[in-house]
Amino acid sequence: MWRQAPERFLDKLGMTVALALAIARVACLAGEEAEKKVAKKLDEVRTQAGAGFIVERDGIFIVAGNVPRIEFDGIVEHTIRRAANALWASYFTKRPDYPIVIWLFGDDKSYRDGAKRLFGDTQVSHFGYFRPWDQTMVMNVGTGTGTLVHEMTHALLKPDFPDCPTWFEEGLASLHEQCQLLPNGIRGFVNWRLPDLQKAIAAGRLVPLEKLVATTTGRFRGANEPLHYAEARYLVLYLQHKGLLARFYKEFHAGVKKDPTGAKTLAAVAGKTLGELEGEWVAWVKTLRFPER
Repeated sequence: MWRQAPERFLDKLGMTVALALAIARVACLAGEEAEKKVAKKLDEVRTQAGAGFIVERDGIFIVAGNVPRIEFDGIVEHTIRRAANALWASYFTKRPDYPIVIWLFGDDKSYRDGAKRLFGDTQVSHFGYFRPWDQTMVMNVGTGTGTLVHEMTHALLKPDFPDCPTWFEEGLASLHEQCQLLPNGIRGFVNWRLPDLQKAIAAGRLVPLEKLVATTTGRFRGANEPLHYAEARYLVLYLQHKGLLARFYKEFHAGVKKDPTGAKTLAAVAGKTLGELEGEWVAWVKTLRFPER
């Protein structure tokens, strides 16, 4: 009996080591495959870009820009890299295993010309947009980098929370249109969407929260789109203000199969009904000012 115990221990140890080595081999192969994807995409983008563009890789991001070198380096270091690290620190745990391409155009004309030449896109936002089907961001950085962080939120949320409903995805992304990137996270501030929301509240046109969170993607982006964006953004900002946003993301992410709209999780995290939450949220929104004092 005493002689068998060490043998059993060694058998278990051997199995554990073998399993660890197998997992390491799988991870190594997955890493090699991801590297091949990035290298291939980098070559493709260099060919697409042509003369006048800087094309470089930064982690999973392949960045191409027709802006001056000093501006290009500043955006990569102070916006793209810092925003990605802040988003991963704040919310997302699963990282993309594929490359994400970011096109940086320095002015409106080159942005629109580039969108048409590269992708055939003609009806585009003035600020920039994200193409989730090919993991590509096309940005007019002549307007600033707020929209870049907005679209990065979409790109990095997708692999982590694929079932996220539109209201929360757009609320979180638009929160980052005006934000501060911190070493351990990201923090949104009041922005230009506030006046439209306050006018809707004053005119009695507010969409009830219960209806907002149940809005389908098509309806969210329908005729009432600007108000939907404003409400979603400032609801998310309110959760941040109350220190509940990270908790809501984590609990909603974990329970989305049972609560696909997030209504039950929102009420549970807030500790009140949606009606009670709406009353407190509206009162808070009325106190905000843009620009902030």
